[in-house]
Amino acid sequence: MLCLALVLLAAQESAPARLELEALDGRRSELLASELPLSDPRTREAWIVRPRGHAAVATSRPEARVHFTNGDELSGRVLGGAGESLTLELFEGLSVDCPLETLRSVQFSARLTAGAEAGLAPAPEGDRLYRRSGNALDVLDGTIEAVGVEGVAFDGVLGQRTVPWSEVAALYVAELGAREPVAPRGVPVTLEFAGAGGGRARAGLLALERGGARVVLAQGSELLLPYGAWLELSVADGRLVYLSELVPSGEQGRGAPFGDELGMQWPHRMDRNVLGGELRRGAELERRGIGMHAPSRLTFPLDGSYRALRGAVALDESTRLLPEHARGSVIFRVFADGALLWESPVVRGGEAPRALGTLALDGKKELVLELDPAGDFAGDRGNWLGLALVR
Repeated sequence: MLCLALVLLAAQESAPARLELEALDGRRSELLASELPLSDPRTREAWIVRPRGHAAVATSRPEARVHFTNGDELSGRVLGGAGESLTLELFEGLSVDCPLETLRSVQFSARLTAGAEAGLAPAPEGDRLYRRSGNALDVLDGTIEAVGVEGVAFDGVLGQRTVPWSEVAALYVAELGAREPVAPRGVPVTLEFAGAGGGRARAGLLALERGGARVVLAQGSELLLPYGAWLELSVADGRLVYLSELVPSGEQGRGAPFGDELGMQWPHRMDRNVLGGELRRGAELERRGIGMHAPSRLTFPLDGSYRALRGAVALDESTRLLPEHARGSVIFRVFADGALLWESPVVRGGEAPRALGTLALDGKKELVLELDPAGDFAGDRGNWLGLALVR
């Protein structure tokens, strides 16, 4: 038995690196290195690309989370900058320049005490810098004059000074008014980054090459991203939209099995489980989905243009750590325009994800996700995995 296990492990480790392609209807196929380069996955009827079997790219622990005005988020190590541009190292040896005008905020989580992040906010006018001073945060409002290797040149009420990066806990950049987004050249895609900090960015795909994906980020940087540096690439032409990208119009239940008066509520979370952790499909990380706690009911307005909904459901992987009697038992339901489209059997913690199949949505104007308890409420942490609307 041990010999067989070793043979299987060796076979897995020697499996050729490849790209997994996924079509709009969920069909999956493989793209081998010998078939590269490929400039547009849609020529292979693919809207999603996932690297499989590629070596992970070396990363240093990310110290900063950078939020952009277009909604992108990147994690990495701040290397400094030059004047009006911040330099962020995404992976070892791979960095991007981020013009200040494209930034909304930069947060250094390790320099923030527990709960402090929730209290951060931009200045009513101008820029804001949170400076770490002992165990406290000083709030400096004013103007960012420049960023450099040493720190941030900041002009505030106390005059101009350079705050070293080691003292910067957070930085908020004033938005200079609405700017027309500039679409990068290439096939429009959304990238889900690998690594401890993850991250998501819009880009233009120039080609899938043997060494990685050649892309142009919305901030203007052209990169060759090794396949071990990202988890998923999805074509952003409007044909496939993840449900977690939409804003729900209503939420009932909010995971409060004993009523609101006890204050025990677990509202939904987009692209996270209901506890705020990562979504997982077994051993695989799932970057898209919705975490809910029973009893909950989430409503989304639709515009009638979507043809189908697909995805999978499961109780969160964290329930596997609970005693067997407390791993949760729920029923998932999907409604469209008031009619029941799909209902799961009782789903329990530790079970494999269940696929929705392809649910028809032609002309529908409202979609409802419902999670009902089927037991005593313990561990009822439901995940809707990879829910995708298809036009």
